[in-house]
Amino acid sequence: NTEPQPVTCLGIEFPSDEARRQHFTELLRERLRDPEFRKIEGFPIGEDEDILKLSDPPYYTACPNPWIANFIEEWESQKPEKPADYHYHREPFAADVSEGKNDPIYNAHSYHTKVPHKAIMRYILHYTEPGDIVFDGFCGTGMTGVAAQMCGDRDVVVSLGYQVKPDGTILQEETDENGKKIWKPISKLGARKAVLNDLSPAATFIAYNYNTPVDVAIFEKEAKRILKEVEKECGWMYETLHTDGKTKGKISYTVWSDVFVCPECAGEVVFGDAAADEESGKVQDSFPCPHCQAVLTKRKLDRAWTTKYDSATKDSIKQAKQVPVSISYTLPGIKGRFDKKVDEADLALIDQIEKSEIPYWFPTERMMEGGETRRNDPIGLTHVHHFYSKRSLWVLSSLLHKTSLIDAQPIRSFCRFLFQQWAVGLSKLNRYSPTHFSQNNRNLSGTLYVGSRISEVSPDYAFSEKLKRLVKAFSSNKQPVFSISTQDVGHMHFEDSSFDYVFIDPPFGANLNYSELNCLWENWMKIPTDNKNEAIENSAQGKGAIEYRHLMAASFKKAYQALKPGRWMTVEFSNTKASVWNSIQTALTEAGFIVANVSALDKKQGSFKAVTTPTAVKQDLVISAYKPNGGFEERFQKEAQT
Repeated sequence: NTEPQPVTCLGIEFPSDEARRQHFTELLRERLRDPEFRKIEGFPIGEDEDILKLSDPPYYTACPNPWIANFIEEWESQKPEKPADYHYHREPFAADVSEGKNDPIYNAHSYHTKVPHKAIMRYILHYTEPGDIVFDGFCGTGMTGVAAQMCGDRDVVVSLGYQVKPDGTILQEETDENGKKIWKPISKLGARKAVLNDLSPAATFIAYNYNTPVDVAIFEKEAKRILKEVEKECGWMYETLHTDGKTKGKISYTVWSDVFVCPECAGEVVFGDAAADEESGKVQDSFPCPHCQAVLTKRKLDRAWTTKYDSATKDSIKQAKQVPVSISYTLPGIKGRFDKKVDEADLALIDQIEKSEIPYWFPTERMMEGGETRRNDPIGLTHVHHFYSKRSLWVLSSLLHKTSLIDAQPIRSFCRFLFQQWAVGLSKLNRYSPTHFSQNNRNLSGTLYVGSRISEVSPDYAFSEKLKRLVKAFSSNKQPVFSISTQDVGHMHFEDSSFDYVFIDPPFGANLNYSELNCLWENWMKIPTDNKNEAIENSAQGKGAIEYRHLMAASFKKAYQALKPGRWMTVEFSNTKASVWNSIQTALTEAGFIVANVSALDKKQGSFKAVTTPTAVKQDLVISAYKPNGGFEERFQKEAQT
């Protein structure tokens, strides 16, 4: 049935979901005109219209979400009445946080770090009941929201090794004191509600799409239509002649290589040709100069440079020279892929593309200040558009332009979710990996490193498999049981004691500079992160260990204030320095939490051991902390002191 159905949202009935969206969009537009609203800490850097285009209020806003308190109030009122003698009690809990990394949902969008939703489900099932409200203030891609919804999916719960009774009781296999296997009730089947927040607009946009119902059949149809239109428009840029000199092939990817200058004869050395082993494709430590045979190493070489006019910045730019060296392509009606060296016709085609003007908007901003964002300044990659070849820039801008013209918001958003993640995959961060089966998404995780050999993939090569995987991952229909905000967690507004459980996987010291790593995505979105309160150690932002600890303490204080007394918070903590580990512990104590247990995952045994040393941070740790309610502090006091 394609007829619009009436929907109820926050107690208001609307004739259709689109009417709901329009109503709340107008309210958000009014809020955005209020200068005080824009002063909220962590408010992203963006124009009103760009924020509104991305948002789907009241469920998700690409800025602070004004409706979170309304959702909490509504969800609380929907909870079943508890018996008069009800008493909440849970033991601290730890489960393998790497579980579920092969799940299609987990792999639908790459991000710098994420805890799989299946791992988070075990925590939510342990600490909460159906209808309870879960909070994640550093939500990243929104896996906590996915986990909260999936707690109502019988098949997914059973796939985790639990039993589910017809009345929804969830049982877990345990061993009793006689060594006998027994099934013990641990939870109830049913979705939980989630309040998600992140400082990064890229993160919350991904989280929104992960948590929103989408009609995958319509999405697939629209995505294929757009790819077909782009193929029609840009297909000529990806044509190459087969080695027979007459059959037209379709480029899968083009390998580009740095060019250096031999210190002995001053001849140009194409790194990918001179240093790569013909058979394995691997780079050798030393290699002969193709002109004078002098033995060279990469360290000994100076770069070759090229100077060109940049029409976007209206300036002459000097960049490290890179040239195309080889092409992998397919032929019509023949299975498999072919490889060839770049020939004159290929170079002429690239030259023709270079001379053409892209008819769409694309980001031309200076890369933001930062160690990662400006690490490529010395090779002349100083602005966002410099990170793309001309044809990749054209393809990406065309895909996003055509996506922006889709009428239906959920489909438009999900197509954007598909295409926008390729802001990295289509860029020069995509390293050429000859030993890997696929040349897609070969960027070095956690950095904006540009390698000496890069793989420039075609849209057909990039999207055909990805689209199939997305359709498979999102085929189950979900109900929106979430509210997403984009701001600094330490300055969020909600009533005290609003949440039943908190799960967070916060930033760890200088491990990852999220606002820098999200820079390409967010410039395509036109909404960069305001990183003033980003809780990391980063010299470009003037933040060391002390600043990091203060920012984490503010975040934990907010979580403490919002958590109900006697309830739990789980902090997932990944390997890093002892100083960061100490900062986290200090911040937790300063906020008022009592740390009841710290467990480390022993990857070999797949089991947890209590951590007793202050420096044991070479593995993933799980911190179980609770907000005191005067009841069971004494019991954990001894454990907390260790």
